[in-house]
Amino acid sequence: MKPILAQLVAGQTLTTEQAYRAFDLIMTGQSSPAQTASLLSMMQQRRANVDEIVGAAQVMRERATRVSVPNGLTAIDLVGTGGDHAQTFNISTAASLVTAAAARKHDVVVAKHGNKAVTSNSGSSQVLQTLGVKLQVQPDTLTKCMELAGICFCFAPAHHPAMKHAAPIRADLGFRTIFNILGPLTNPAGATRQVIGVFEPNLTITLANVLLKLGCQHAMVVHGQLPAPTGQPHGVLDELSTCGPSQISHVKGDQIKTYEVDPTTLGLPLSHPQALHADGSESSAKIIRDLLNGAHGPARDIVCLNAAAALVVADITKDLVAGIELANEAIDSGGAQNALNKLVEITQADPTKTD
Repeated sequence: MKPILAQLVAGQTLTTEQAYRAFDLIMTGQSSPAQTASLLSMMQQRRANVDEIVGAAQVMRERATRVSVPNGLTAIDLVGTGGDHAQTFNISTAASLVTAAAARKHDVVVAKHGNKAVTSNSGSSQVLQTLGVKLQVQPDTLTKCMELAGICFCFAPAHHPAMKHAAPIRADLGFRTIFNILGPLTNPAGATRQVIGVFEPNLTITLANVLLKLGCQHAMVVHGQLPAPTGQPHGVLDELSTCGPSQISHVKGDQIKTYEVDPTTLGLPLSHPQALHADGSESSAKIIRDLLNGAHGPARDIVCLNAAAALVVADITKDLVAGIELANEAIDSGGAQNALNKLVEITQADPTKTD
């Protein structure tokens, strides 16, 4: 690790191979806490580049506890980096349930990857637990969830045991590091079709290039805006926004196209951020239950928009407008609610004991 640190101190960046070596040392416990903290701090100060993120992600992927996707099915993921401080309800989690219902007949399933909240009031794991989903289950149970419910939830701590060496150091540092963007890149089911939300607009292009190097088939890296009082900087979402424009870096094949979308051009009314607010997992769960039961309004609009993006990257629909229509049908038919019910049923039947 010392030569790598010396290179960073000298102002140089790392190659993919060097980053792989550095993060392999961290995740196997061979890097001292001081060395790990130094590396994370220096990389964050200038921001990790594409090659460095690729190398780190490769290590995490190799050391993850994998989940098998049922034969004949394609897995997709809707996931955010977090860090937007918007305090919304769990949009991507709700959109994952809607996507699962809309996509299953096309042999596409959702392998939702998520964790506890760090900067928000409710993480994906917390709201799903509130909705009745058991988090700590066997990998075979997750495969069964995909097959029968069309969706599984891969609870990050259960799939990335190598992170135990870095976790206390990240907590002590108290600021974002490269690890904040590695989670969405390390889906345990190996999903190569993803919608990834990021907290900064420049990250859409960066992560799109990372996904390209990691063998992604089809993905959208998205960043949404929230309105702000005159003269103040706008707020941000690590999802597609119905409160303002969103930036998308669209990866398909070997091409990346970056563009902006306005929800009003997709037939959606502009929402006020307060209509998407949740005080915690109970509040977020209530919003999700209501929309799955057919409620209309801002929560449903933003969920359908993000589900539409997933349906595009799954190659089920050609554009967001068609995806929004299909997402609405998945709610109105009761399919999204059924996906949640089945997910709860299967995970609760898992024999794994939890504290």
